[in-house]
Amino acid sequence: MADAPQATMPVAANGRGDDALPASLRRQMMLGWVLRFSSLGVLFLLIILFAVGASGFLTALTLENILASTAVFLLLSLGETFVMIAGAIDISVGSMLGLGGVAGALYMSNNYHGGNGFTSSAGSAGTGLLIVGTLISIAVGLGGGLLNGSLVAYLKINSLIVTLATYGAFLGFADLLSNGVPVVNLPPASVTVGTGEVWNIPYIVFIAAFIALVLSWVAKNTRFGRYTYAVGASREAVRRSGVSLGKHTLMLFGLSGALAGLAGMINAAHFQTASSTSGANDLLVAIAAVVIGGTPLTGGEGRIWGTVVGALIYTLLENGFVLMNVPSFWQLPVIGLLIIIAVSLDQYQRRVRAELSAYRSLEGITANLDEDGRAGSSGQKAQTPDQPSAAMLLKRQM
Repeated sequence: MADAPQATMPVAANGRGDDALPASLRRQMMLGWVLRFSSLGVLFLLIILFAVGASGFLTALTLENILASTAVFLLLSLGETFVMIAGAIDISVGSMLGLGGVAGALYMSNNYHGGNGFTSSAGSAGTGLLIVGTLISIAVGLGGGLLNGSLVAYLKINSLIVTLATYGAFLGFADLLSNGVPVVNLPPASVTVGTGEVWNIPYIVFIAAFIALVLSWVAKNTRFGRYTYAVGASREAVRRSGVSLGKHTLMLFGLSGALAGLAGMINAAHFQTASSTSGANDLLVAIAAVVIGGTPLTGGEGRIWGTVVGALIYTLLENGFVLMNVPSFWQLPVIGLLIIIAVSLDQYQRRVRAELSAYRSLEGITANLDEDGRAGSSGQKAQTPDQPSAAMLLKRQM
């Protein structure tokens, strides 16, 4: 697991390590290790496939389109990754993107009256409006996320039910704000940010990449990140350790909402319009990127880099199908198939880890019985190399 705290490979009680394992189990372990990086393999295969079969795929313009398209919904996927690692889900991020984008764009549209705005450069006219509008989008998303977190944490309602309800509520609020029509007349500064580039790489790609790097560091090196993995592994263990589950849940959904709001502003800047339905198709894509990237719905595990790879896979499919003249309605069936494959591979890896843990536990009990005729502490359940326990994660913070 790239972003979960890593545990060292356990050895059997007799000290012989993996060499003592049955050949069939060693083969399964090796296959399981390879499957951890299966999303990277799929990404490279798609690149090769489209490079050979799609004319114009290996061009600077196609690369720019792929990166720019990925940047928008990657922000949704990054927030969703943390929520799903904790064993929850947020299906309101799509409508939250629309609400945040509409709120921020509406402020800019109502206050921009042409001219140079707050600056003297035509390309950056309305920079002040863009900054305030972005803060509004983030604040709206944060507020929606905290609402979701409050309902989940304090009313003890399942996150799926809560976010299903707020999905419709946020969509309705966005329609109320915009009167059901797209918001236009955005300042030139938003055009610069949304469509500008440096070294042929769009600005919004740098924004998304920076946030992904920061969140990857947060997941591996902060209490918030470790607690998130621990909550997904065992909520009860985290609660008994004294961690406030309610506060942590608020932070998780607040992060998801804030990133959705920021994604709404970036989406508005990129397309120069904002509407309540802007994120209608991004929900499935966001969750698909997380699952394909290796984060299971059961929580406790997850990879930030895997989510980035999952997002790139979807965008490659989208652009590759267009270049190969494949009807666009094939995209969703293919994404659905990839989700099923990703979940199946995850279940296989879990079975391998369970077999490994059971074998080593039995071997430890047998070795201990040989020594003193009774089962001792070595009979405890071994921790698998890929899934440290909640207690282990929490102990690192002491």
